[in-house]
Amino acid sequence: MTREPLRFEGREVPVLEGDTVASALFRAGVRTFSRSLKTHRRRGLYCGTGECPNCTVTVDGVPGVRSCITPATGGMRVRRDRGWPSAEHDLLHAADFLHPLMPVGFLTKTFIRPRFAWPVAERLIRRTTGSGQLPVDAPITRTVSRHVRCDAVVVGAGTAGLSAALEAATGGERVTLCDLFPIGSRVPPGPTLDAILELEPIVRANPNIEILEDHAALGLFEGPTVPLAGPAELVEVHPQHVVVATGATELHPLFPGNDLPGVWLGRAASAMAALHGVPVGRRVVVVASTVEGMEHLHALVAAGTSVIAAIVPAAFVDEVPRQTEAIVDGELIEAHGRGRVRSVLVREGGERRRIACDTLVLSMGLAPRDELARMAVDEPVEVVGDAALEADEPRLGGGYLCLCEDVAVHDLEQAWAEGFRSAEILKRYTTAAMGPCRGAMCARALACFARDRADVADVRAGARTTSRPPVRPVALETLAASVHEVIEKRTGLHDVHVAAGATLEWSGGWKRPLTYGDRREEYLAVR
Repeated sequence: MTREPLRFEGREVPVLEGDTVASALFRAGVRTFSRSLKTHRRRGLYCGTGECPNCTVTVDGVPGVRSCITPATGGMRVRRDRGWPSAEHDLLHAADFLHPLMPVGFLTKTFIRPRFAWPVAERLIRRTTGSGQLPVDAPITRTVSRHVRCDAVVVGAGTAGLSAALEAATGGERVTLCDLFPIGSRVPPGPTLDAILELEPIVRANPNIEILEDHAALGLFEGPTVPLAGPAELVEVHPQHVVVATGATELHPLFPGNDLPGVWLGRAASAMAALHGVPVGRRVVVVASTVEGMEHLHALVAAGTSVIAAIVPAAFVDEVPRQTEAIVDGELIEAHGRGRVRSVLVREGGERRRIACDTLVLSMGLAPRDELARMAVDEPVEVVGDAALEADEPRLGGGYLCLCEDVAVHDLEQAWAEGFRSAEILKRYTTAAMGPCRGAMCARALACFARDRADVADVRAGARTTSRPPVRPVALETLAASVHEVIEKRTGLHDVHVAAGATLEWSGGWKRPLTYGDRREEYLAVR
């Protein structure tokens, strides 16, 4: 335990070695981490990888910090800014019962007349839907910018990224390897972590590989150029070719109650239990339909989590631990609960069944993080690992599709009925996939929604929305780092001037000779 706890809304929260802000708060009993943007529904920990907005809090005065990926340190001051008078007891949650008065797109239909009232309405909307206020009195800091030129940049340091970097470096290429996290730090114990730990020392020992941990790739531009946002710096990488090894996110399934606190994706739940030693619940139901999902199930059980039931395909039934009831080829219908999960409704053998639980863990497929590759037009890009997988089909059963913008499936259905008949137009009208996650959790489901309802001949209606940078949230001060760059321009006679003893000074962006010694002697010599 650190010597100093963090401060959370007037109380002290102990911090253990390796804790994130989220794990420290969850261990201390916090279950509501934020409120949803529009209807102020309770939101708890969900993805555990910084993809969704559920865990955003204000840390040391900075709002919108993703607590699930932010290391906890003693002395931090953490609070939840959404909710009035507080996130736990939020009177603005009444908006959740006012859907008929706030239909999808209502901001474009209302507050039009009288015009003089709009400034008042705008202030009210900003106060009730914002993420907090930026610290205007924070000390001024300057983010530096630098350029890196190499033969290959590998984005992602999982097993596929480490292997790709090692292969390129062994072939004599200069490689820049970057990842949003320290290598292997977010992977729970299991075969995947074992493979990473086997490759890591070999990669670190290779002199042709520069490793940039805690550096997030923001986009892919012509050149190619890949900007990386790191701690207090912006790195602009100019490679000959790009290897995208960004992996895949777990699918965000759609069903009634899918946004309740207590609903977790598998990676978050297994990391909380196996890495941080915090049980995710007392009665846990797991839905696993992939090999990775079974790994999460075993990691939870090995960490001492009470998993009472597992809904799995018939092919995995023999892998379910003995103490866990196996529901073979079952179907999750919905999650119930007021304020958090209390039970789930499943279909087993054609019959419905309710299971009392306080936690629901989902690992129902993968969605490749291929946004960088989709930004490339004619750039040399290779996609490897899970990022190159064929995406699993998202389930469209109901609930909330876009957690960032609070867009439910019934909102999309209403927009479709109003004539917005493609994924791109639905995105603009409903704001789905326009939040901080940049569509990582919901863009594929949005495209599938449009595809399933469009005419067979209208192929473009169900096409995925355009991938745009930045693919990860980034502070404006980081993007502005290159403004402070000083590019030194030299004349063709630069070396001649230096050899003659010239003192060079700035002339705009150029370095030009000012004197060649004593100024008085120079003056007399030319007079």
